[in-house]
Amino acid sequence: MSGASVEIVIIESRTLPPSIGPRVVAAVPVAVLGVAVLVAADRFRHGEAVLTARLLEHLFSRPTTVPSAEPVFYYESAAGAVPVWSSVLVAGPVSAAWFVGGALLATSLMLLLWRRAPVAGLLVAGLVTITTLGVVSTARTILSVEATARWGETGFGWMMHTVGGPVLMIATLCLCSLLFTPGGLLASARPTGDA
Repeated sequence: MSGASVEIVIIESRTLPPSIGPRVVAAVPVAVLGVAVLVAADRFRHGEAVLTARLLEHLFSRPTTVPSAEPVFYYESAAGAVPVWSSVLVAGPVSAAWFVGGALLATSLMLLLWRRAPVAGLLVAGLVTITTLGVVSTARTILSVEATARWGETGFGWMMHTVGGPVLMIATLCLCSLLFTPGGLLASARPTGDA
């Protein structure tokens, strides 16, 4: 009588180490979204024009129109017997698309490279940064339109190209960068080496 033999087969599982898996899963869609925003910057700019026009109507009761798919909106700058309409082009250099797309790509890089920071904290800090940059950029355009309607080209230049333009957006970006410090939103989640 021969004895039954038992063969044990060990199958090796090929999975990502726990320290890489969640970070890659979180970073890839964030990076893809960042690239998509930058590639579709023209559509993003059109969306900015539509949003700004609608907010001008609701917040300041200023008549506006967005007549095409171009990133341009028209607003009534002076009422009267013959209303005067002016236009605003949401140009590439003043668009929030570069800030939003750049912040998404920076967040995805931090997810991959900054192992001591928690994934959840980085995602929340990135979301707050992107939202804040979008809101501030839209507010800047709205205030520029109102400054132009009240003070003409001087108001527009002051609001869009000095205080309301680069200074406001760079200051906002610098303040948002504080969210990524250990004293910012990252402190809300416990740092671990694997997530």
